[in-house]
Amino acid sequence: MPEGVGLSKKKKDTMKVALILERLDLSLGGAERSTWEIAQQLRRIGIETTLLSAVSSQSSDFAIALCGCDPNKKISFSAYQKAVQKYLADNPHDLIHSTLPFDFVDIYHPMGGSYKESYLRNASSYPGTLMPLWKRQTHFLNRRRTVYMKAEVQLCRRERISIAALSAYVKRQFIDHYEVSDERIHLIPNGVEVNICVSSEAVETERKKIFQALQIRDQARTTILLFGANNFRLKGLGDLLSAMAAYRRAGRESRLTLLIAGTENPKPWLKQAHNLGIERDIWFYGYTKDIHPLLSVIDAAVLPSYYDPCSRYILEALSMGKPVLTTRYNGASEYYQHLRHGIILDSPRHQEDFVKGLIFLSQPKNQQAAAEAINQDRLIDKLSIENHCRTITEMYHRILKR
Repeated sequence: MPEGVGLSKKKKDTMKVALILERLDLSLGGAERSTWEIAQQLRRIGIETTLLSAVSSQSSDFAIALCGCDPNKKISFSAYQKAVQKYLADNPHDLIHSTLPFDFVDIYHPMGGSYKESYLRNASSYPGTLMPLWKRQTHFLNRRRTVYMKAEVQLCRRERISIAALSAYVKRQFIDHYEVSDERIHLIPNGVEVNICVSSEAVETERKKIFQALQIRDQARTTILLFGANNFRLKGLGDLLSAMAAYRRAGRESRLTLLIAGTENPKPWLKQAHNLGIERDIWFYGYTKDIHPLLSVIDAAVLPSYYDPCSRYILEALSMGKPVLTTRYNGASEYYQHLRHGIILDSPRHQEDFVKGLIFLSQPKNQQAAAEAINQDRLIDKLSIENHCRTITEMYHRILKR
């Protein structure tokens, strides 16, 4: 397929964009849900957007699954690439906007950041010194990731391909790892659906479940934290449990409790909590289709991540006026100010700073001040999917003009 096939030579009244992702399964959350919301919003503002995926569980008139409808079906990178190229050859678009590193696209939008940074930070999330070293040295054993990383290297050599970065953190990754020029990288801050209306019935239902599971009797002297993720180790759950135990040993008056939303096996983490003596202060909620009712009940959202290009969960918490805690390895930390809207840790392993952050979040006056600051600083405007897609549209016009 010749380069630039995505650029239509005939000027049209409506811009046509092909938006590519690997699989369309909204239950996975993260990149899948973000791409779906982007496509919907772009269509709302008049851009004719077609969502292309290898496999999909979602039915829509603008979403096309090129290799089947089973979201669990494994499709190789090369097979999907051929399917995409064939479709685009028969259906020209003005721009090809891809979340996968195909080297024939116009825009590469890596929802997970660079593959190289991803494996380096994943290795760093393991305890000790030998295991991280081993993980870095043997990363090539993950065949799928190796294929995608090689494709990403190849793509970065194509000067005509623009890169859309969800955060300044992601932008630095492509400059540092691949020496991509600054001019090729467009900073497109991530966005989520805001102004979500949660019914009082849904909030009350969740409140009763949470209070019963955590045996909360004195709400005024209890702080409820919410941890939402699927890869518990990478997102720093072990360090969070250790910091909670240290908080408890410090003899703080306010009780600290933790609600954990995610699909991972809880057994090893329950064992750690038991060994730390805090098993009664945590509850594994499991999978939730909608995080907003939980965010309406809790006092603060925490995600001490070892790696996140720009976490939707933290942005959703901020959009609901909740103070948050994450690390500088999460691009979402660029959206708020330390000690004003929440806490930003340099590392999940700095336990002293971590405990100080938990103490900050446990104080009602700080929770209220953070909520007021989020409102005063109008963070919700920066967090919206509308703002995200407005920036994407500006990028489209710059690329087409070029």
